Amino acid sequence: MSPKPDNAEARLAGDAAAESSSASSAQAKAGVRKTGTRGRKSSSTDKAAEKKRTSVEKRRLIVETAIRVFADKGYHDTRISDIAKRAEIAYGLVYHYFKNKEEILDTIFLDRWGEFIDAVRAIAGDNRKVEDKLLSVAAVILSAHRSRPEWVKVLIFEIQRTQRFADAERIEVVGELFRIIAEILREGQERGELRSDLDPDLACYIFIGGLDIVVTSRVLDLVKIEGRVPGNDGASYSHVARTVVDLFLNGAAAS
Repeated sequence: MSPKPDNAEARLAGDAAAESSSASSAQAKAGVRKTGTRGRKSSSTDKAAEKKRTSVEKRRLIVETAIRVFADKGYHDTRISDIAKRAEIAYGLVYHYFKNKEEILDTIFLDRWGEFIDAVRAIAGDNRKVEDKLLSVAAVILSAHRSRPEWVKVLIFEIQRTQRFADAERIEVVGELFRIIAEILREGQERGELRSDLDPDLACYIFIGGLDIVVTSRVLDLVKIEGRVPGNDGASYSHVARTVVDLFLNGAAAS
């Protein structure tokens, strides 16, 4: 039979157990506090990300809606309330993201034009022949009307052919397109694919001007696309792109 512990030993054992229990409880509470802090931080981060995402989506909704309204009514006849009504949002929410409709129009131009220039720059940077690069550029320009007819209409009639297009900043932005095309033509001259006596800075205006007239005629529905493939607009626009490039490189004279 084991000897019965005296009172001193019993007290020491009790104190040790109490200390162990207290330490475990403190660690548990600290863990709860730490987990709770992480949870609050995670929740706060999630809410901030959601708010930012929602803000971006609302801004995009306003811009996309404005494109449709500008295309339907024209920039000058459009009011902020027209955009808000079409977007089914509060009138004041538009002003939360844009100070006026001119800023919306600027955003439409700069954002979409930036995407377009990136595509053209990528084409210019590949190693294909000049003819193939020009075909790709023509296809990008013409397909913009096929896929985004309302944006192209706003670009042509509300921006490109108005006094605001003469702004120095816009001239610089648009000038990038002409610089890229001129560089493609110079490359063709260096490779011996194009005549060396041509002025690439002038030729680029002729090429882009031809495409601009074709797109404008499509927006106005002045001409129908010859050789149009029923049910396949992509092939039809490729046919137009090839016609423009062929005329630019080879002329209209019989060989």
